[in-house]
Amino acid sequence: MLDESGVVKKGKESAGVARQYCGSIGKVENAQVGVYAAYASRHGYTFLDKRLFLPEVWFSEAYAERRDKCQVPDDLVFQSKPQLAAAMLKAISKQALVPFKYVVANCLYGNSPDFWEALDACVGVTALVAIPSETRCWLQAPETQDKRYQYKGEERVKRVVVEPAAAAMTVTALAKSLPASSWYRRKVSEGTKGPIEYEFARRRVTLCQDSLSSSRNRPQRIRQRSLRVQPGLET
Repeated sequence: MLDESGVVKKGKESAGVARQYCGSIGKVENAQVGVYAAYASRHGYTFLDKRLFLPEVWFSEAYAERRDKCQVPDDLVFQSKPQLAAAMLKAISKQALVPFKYVVANCLYGNSPDFWEALDACVGVTALVAIPSETRCWLQAPETQDKRYQYKGEERVKRVVVEPAAAAMTVTALAKSLPASSWYRRKVSEGTKGPIEYEFARRRVTLCQDSLSSSRNRPQRIRQRSLRVQPGLET
């Protein structure tokens, strides 16, 4: 499980402290924020790793003295929360110290190409990750081809869409198009006023990476996923 959490701070001298969203109180406040990797199984649960999130302003010239006081390494560069989570996921997978079948994260991470790249490296692992409702997808996998390009002096290859047979649709539109027979109801927990239940549907789709729509003049990178849809929530 990968997610962030914040701690409210009164001063300005702690590393990474800034006015930012603090999940522990549900609002923007002067706080430090960390990204955490946690683990759960039938035997119990624990934390596996952590990263301190440094807001981008901390890498500006105005914060040079503060970085020095907080002993921030000179070679450290800005990384978003999903990038920090991706680094932890790659390390956990490479070390292979704990077996895991699933990775769980919310929409902040599901909207990050860097995080999906780390997920793709975890062979045989199922990702239960929320994605934005406007994310576009194809019900039928479009024709693709390998495109070669130069990046930092190295030749790389990526798979791109040649010419999709149909326009990509948002996952919201997909959910609305599904017949009633496609949905099933499951209880997810016991609430204070009774059981909490959601309706789910499952369809295999091909996602447009970076939420790009299909275009004949602009090749798209693609990613194939088995998508579970929840109505009324970020899909």
